Amino acid sequence: MKIPLQTKAILFDMDGVIFNTEDLAHDVFGSLSHKFGYSFEEDDHRTILGSSQEFWSEYLVNRFKSDLNANEFALLFWSELHKVTNSDLKLMPGVRESIHLFKEHGLILCLVSNSPRTYIEDLLGTFDLLKMFDCIVASEDTVNGKPSPEPYLKAAELIQVDPSMCVVIEDSINGVRSAKAAGCFALAVPTVHALGLDYHMADIVIHSLNEIEMS
Repeated sequence: MKIPLQTKAILFDMDGVIFNTEDLAHDVFGSLSHKFGYSFEEDDHRTILGSSQEFWSEYLVNRFKSDLNANEFALLFWSELHKVTNSDLKLMPGVRESIHLFKEHGLILCLVSNSPRTYIEDLLGTFDLLKMFDCIVASEDTVNGKPSPEPYLKAAELIQVDPSMCVVIEDSINGVRSAKAAGCFALAVPTVHALGLDYHMADIVIHSLNEIEMS
């Protein structure tokens, strides 16, 4: 697929778009669920995919009937996730190629994620990608995370580009909702954890970043 001609900026989601962290998170949630005597299913992942920490931590605490509160559960999750990212972190197909393609055509690149800034910067630094992004909007930079439009509106404000001239690359429906509510062009790249979900709100759906071309 070809990026719209009027595009001035590409706004990347991170988990499931740049890194295989949705797969890693699925494994961690599964491991934690067993500790509480439950099983983390794909339906659970589809429910929380692309949601804010406030949502997924509260959802899973209730789902697992945990004695931990939502914040304690989230801290436990991040601790366990950091352990597996040290050994199992991978780039999603076509990430480097698409980033270089966009840079060659003079587009502004931003990363917009519901994840914490330190986590984002650590992961980007691991693959020497931090310098490729002109701005980062992390969970602590907004009051409301995705699916609210606030994260993408914040990014557009930081780079001083009208949202209508921004292409958002997302793997989740919550991310697509956020992008569309902000007035951006939404390009969806669903992972296996989104199988069966309806992406009709997206402007276009592709299977891999390798499918992207410039107009």
